[in-house]
Amino acid sequence: MPSTDQEVKTNGGVAYEVILSEPKLDTIKRPISPPKKQLSMEHIASKLEAAEERRKSLEASLRTRLAEERAMAQEKLYKVMQENNNFQEETKHKLDEKMHIFEANRSAHFHALQQRLQEREIRGQQVRNHKRSMSQENAENGN
Repeated sequence: MPSTDQEVKTNGGVAYEVILSEPKLDTIKRPISPPKKQLSMEHIASKLEAAEERRKSLEASLRTRLAEERAMAQEKLYKVMQENNNFQEETKHKLDEKMHIFEANRSAHFHALQQRLQEREIRGQQVRNHKRSMSQENAENGN
């Protein structure tokens, strides 16, 4: 198998081919370019028109995509503003309820304090009246 141009070396069961000769330049084939076509003015003009149409088409698609994105952004903004307004209304309603409950509890507590004060005043008046009556009885009995 080894020829004069090649030498085979093995290392652990793996074979390597080492080429010792110079590369052969006459065997390299280069691809042949196609012959150049004669371009006419009509052909060039049609290509320019096609390029212009492609450019316009790309611009139109870009405009429509941007318009759709802008519409989606406006829709999202509207939705966020709506949610914010709903949150504000709910929070205001809850705060009003809490304030109403607080005022009701405060007035109930105030009325309870007034009631207790009146009861103490009545009780104090009863004690004073009883003390006067006792002092009068003692004064009448002592005389």
